[in-house]
Amino acid sequence: MPHPNANAILSQLPTEELQFLLPHMTMVSLEKGVVLFEPGGSIDHYYFPLTCALELAVDLADGNTAATAVINMNGIYPLHLVGDSHSHNRATVRSPGLCYRVPAWVIQEELRRNQSFLWLLLSEAIHLFERTSVESACLRHHSLEQVTAKLILLSMDHGDSSVVSLTQQEMANSLGVRREGVTMSIQKFKRRHLIATHRGGVTVLDRMGLEQCACDCYKTLRELNTTLGNAQI
Repeated sequence: MPHPNANAILSQLPTEELQFLLPHMTMVSLEKGVVLFEPGGSIDHYYFPLTCALELAVDLADGNTAATAVINMNGIYPLHLVGDSHSHNRATVRSPGLCYRVPAWVIQEELRRNQSFLWLLLSEAIHLFERTSVESACLRHHSLEQVTAKLILLSMDHGDSSVVSLTQQEMANSLGVRREGVTMSIQKFKRRHLIATHRGGVTVLDRMGLEQCACDCYKTLRELNTTLGNAQI
């Protein structure tokens, strides 16, 4: 069973602050595709991923959705620190696994009690802003083949596995593009023996080769995630 330290936010809390949270922390197993928050929905709990990953997405005017960020064991969701008690994103479980769920009132009380916890979550909010800024610029300036390779690599990192449980339609939804474009990129990767496809996802055969297909944004985002995981308060 994962220890709270498996989550980067919880691992950096002083013992006294973690002891305050522990009685209120419930470990839950989340299935892929479960929607934790809808836009405008009330925030009743905060989630600290351990082995799962959450995808944040916004609804577009044409009825489609576009992913904005992925929250894994380095983070927490939501990141509402004060004021607004409603989610502005749809938060869906991208990769199944375990996480800790904590009532919202407990988090708010801890934020009022301990400045170190507040600073830690402010740091995470800054990192989330940096990651979404990179993603936004990336989707405007890089080819679909590059961003598809980047998405597969980041999904590998989030799950710490060469098997990525994302269908081509789910990749298209995450990138806010048509499935046909993602399918063309996947076929190119297969012809170069970089990946193999299977029902419900892909398996990466040549990580180095796939990294050469991705844009530099992948390395930037990987460094941002590493920096967060090593951050200290």
